[in-house]
Amino acid sequence: MTPLDRALEAAARARVTLILGTSDTGKTSLTARLAGALAARGERVAVVDADVGQSEIGPPTTVGLGHVAGAVARLGDAEVIALEFVGDTSPVRYIRETADATGRLVRRALDAGFERVLVDTGGLVEGPLGLALKRAKVRAADPDLVLVLQRSDESEPIARALERDVRPRVVRLAPSPAVVRRSAARRREHRERALRDYLAHAATLTLPTARAPVRDRRGEALTDVAEGLLLGVLGAGGETLGIARVRAWDAARGCIVVDTPVPAEQIAALVAGRATWRA
Repeated sequence: MTPLDRALEAAARARVTLILGTSDTGKTSLTARLAGALAARGERVAVVDADVGQSEIGPPTTVGLGHVAGAVARLGDAEVIALEFVGDTSPVRYIRETADATGRLVRRALDAGFERVLVDTGGLVEGPLGLALKRAKVRAADPDLVLVLQRSDESEPIARALERDVRPRVVRLAPSPAVVRRSAARRREHRERALRDYLAHAATLTLPTARAPVRDRRGEALTDVAEGLLLGVLGAGGETLGIARVRAWDAARGCIVVDTPVPAEQIAALVAGRATWRA
C-alpha cells in the first residue's frame, strides 16, 4: 500500500484530519490529493489552509477555508469560503491567534455540513516554538486523525505526545521522493508572488477612517500606519473579507489610502497586522 493509499484509507474514516510535518515534506500536495480523492468518492470536502506564510487558500497573513469539489492540481484551486486575518506571515508571533483562527474555520466547515475537513499546517515543528504552535493547532482543530509526514524522526516529539491520548489517531507517512526542497529565498519568492497575484486586480481606495476605522489586533484605534503594511479588511459582521496594502495615511483629511480587491462599500473596518510588503 502506498503512503497516499494509507492516508486516504485513514482520512476516509475521520471527519477532521490534520496534516503535520516539517517544511518540504509534501503536506500541501498530499492535502490536495486527499481532498480530490475524497471528493471523487462523493464526499463534501473542506480544507483549512493554516500555513499563513505559504498560503494557497487565500493570501499570506490569513488562514483560509476552501471547498474542494473534485480533483485539484493545487489547493489554490479550491473555492474560497472564508478567511481569517492573522496579520503576519510567521505564525510564531501569533501562535494563539493562528490556532484560534484554524479552530474557528474547522468548526465553520463542520457546522456547514462538510463530511471531511482537512487541515494543512505550516512546516515549523521543531523546537519549543514549533511544538507550542502545533499543539495549539491540534487543540483548536480537535482532529480525529493526524497524518505525520517525516523523513526521519523530526516530528516525533509532537507525534508521541499526541499518542498518549485516546484520540487523535496518529499515522506516520514517508514523504514522496518527488518532493523538492525549497530555500528560504524560494519561500519568500512564493509569498511575494502570492501577494502580487492577490493584489493584481486591486483598486486604490481612499477610505475615511471615520467610516472604516483602523485598529490594532486588540481593537485599539490607530492614528497612523506605515506604507506597505498589510491590513485585514473586515465586513460589517467582523468577518475577514480579504487584505489590503497601505499606500498612504492622510491625517489632515482623515483618510487612509489602500490597495485592495474588496469593494469599498463592503469595508466596515481595517485591522493592522505586522507584515509589510513593498511591491
